[in-house]
Amino acid sequence: MPFSSVLLQIILSFITILSAVALRSFVLASPDAANGAQAVELGRRNAVPVLYLQGSHYEVGFDQGRTFSSVIHAFVKRHFEMLPFEQEYATEAGRAAYEKTLANMRQRYPWYVKEIQGIADGAQVPFYKIFLLHCDDIVLTANDEHAPRPDHGGCTSIGINTDDYSILGHNEDAFASTLNHWYIVSAHVTPTDEDRKHGAVDERYSSLCYAGHMPGYTMGFNEHGLVFSINTLSPLRLKPGGTPRVFITRALLTAKNFAEAEKIMRDDGLGAGNGFNINMIWSEPWGARRLYNAEVAPDLNARFSSVSVRKYERDSLAHTNIYQNLNVTEVVGMIIDSSMARLCAIQKHAPPQTRRDVADILSDAEGQTYSVWQNRPDAVVKTIATGIFDLEKRTWSMYIGKANETEPVAVLPIRFTRLNDVY
Repeated sequence: MPFSSVLLQIILSFITILSAVALRSFVLASPDAANGAQAVELGRRNAVPVLYLQGSHYEVGFDQGRTFSSVIHAFVKRHFEMLPFEQEYATEAGRAAYEKTLANMRQRYPWYVKEIQGIADGAQVPFYKIFLLHCDDIVLTANDEHAPRPDHGGCTSIGINTDDYSILGHNEDAFASTLNHWYIVSAHVTPTDEDRKHGAVDERYSSLCYAGHMPGYTMGFNEHGLVFSINTLSPLRLKPGGTPRVFITRALLTAKNFAEAEKIMRDDGLGAGNGFNINMIWSEPWGARRLYNAEVAPDLNARFSSVSVRKYERDSLAHTNIYQNLNVTEVVGMIIDSSMARLCAIQKHAPPQTRRDVADILSDAEGQTYSVWQNRPDAVVKTIATGIFDLEKRTWSMYIGKANETEPVAVLPIRFTRLNDVY
């Protein structure tokens, strides 16, 4: 990469940090759009909202939007990347990338477009704003595919699968403005007859959702035997018109087994538009469990995704926000620096063998600039929650504080009601 491009990305990342601090101050001093009251700093709330839903894709989306309308309004207003998304959307190239992606998703996943429409209608937020959230960083490269992006991110996942323990732990890290702007959706989705004709299937899942987002791009489980966590990855070159990663991870909630999951990630016909990593533990009907990691990246020369899969036998899994298996040119800046720092911190721990070991690693806050558990007052990215999936106990424990120091705020049962239907 030319030195000038690297320098530009570094400068942009620095400007982004300063802007985020300014935005935080602005939010504290500005009227809240949702209720007209003065916005106040809520701090880290010990709350895990859980919404149980049944219905079609549109109905599930609508009730999610209606129930969390004020949270979604506040998030759309505060979300750090919403302004650059809208700025790109206002350009000819940005609008073209948006329209191309929307048209492709109406062909590929029309029922998920209806789900997004339901969220927008229920929350009374314009559809284009909610869909821009789902396009994510794809629209930021619409005018220049080589343009530097101020990517941040920060999620950390740790997994073990031994004779005694089968654990997947995950720190959900996001912009500080996302703190308290998320919830868990537990849904039974029954498609309409029209959507079934196009390929939609019944779904039963539970997933953490950022406000206004479809489930799937965080952590959760489906009732076919999958528990998962997601790490954002940031290839330098993206693919406008490709399938946004949030659609692929949404579709993964339907997977009945690992082979189906791999097919969904490959996404033949379009391919992923941006990058991500998924960590999975699959439970088999006969009792066995398999631990996998899969990295996904756009392939600009093919109509399918680049996918790399690693299966873990006795070794532990540790993944942050950098490609560890696929050879991909990535952005430079905070997301890479933070990921390297967190991997170094993880390597200072002994390989995890127990649930307590996983909790200790995910609670490591020793780094001066970046740490595994992030909560510095001036941090652009913070750990908004920690989830620990314990397959022996069939529980999903959600922590707001450090997992090795605090009790879980919520413990959800992991239900595999369709485990015997996977093959």
